[in-house]
Amino acid sequence: MEKFIEVANVKEINPGRARLIHFGYQSIVIFNVGGAFYATDEFCTGDGGSLSEGTLIGTTIKCSADSCTYYLPTGECLDSTTKPLTTYAVHIHGEAIKIDRNEIKRKFFPITERQSLNDSFWLADGGI
Repeated sequence: MEKFIEVANVKEINPGRARLIHFGYQSIVIFNVGGAFYATDEFCTGDGGSLSEGTLIGTTIKCSADSCTYYLPTGECLDSTTKPLTTYAVHIHGEAIKIDRNEIKRKFFPITERQSLNDSFWLADGGI
């Protein structure tokens, strides 16, 4: 089994945009910041708000619900004592954006791939 799982293509996520990826019940957001890609958990550690629907400002993301601001490279919360986000190392292989499957901590049932209305994807992979 390959060590890395492909989560998107670099052409699919424009600079200043994000893509929400679902692995079973786990949700990870891939952010494109000027051609540099960062991956974090989807939900704010402060109130559980959506980060994929938040405001991307440089290398920070502001939660859509409570305005907690996180530094994408480390997951550190910059404006409160809220615990940091889980971040994932992003690897670019040609045009493919990949994450080390060992970093995806939870194993859930395989599901089918489909696109949702908010540009998120469900990845089918029973080997995560």
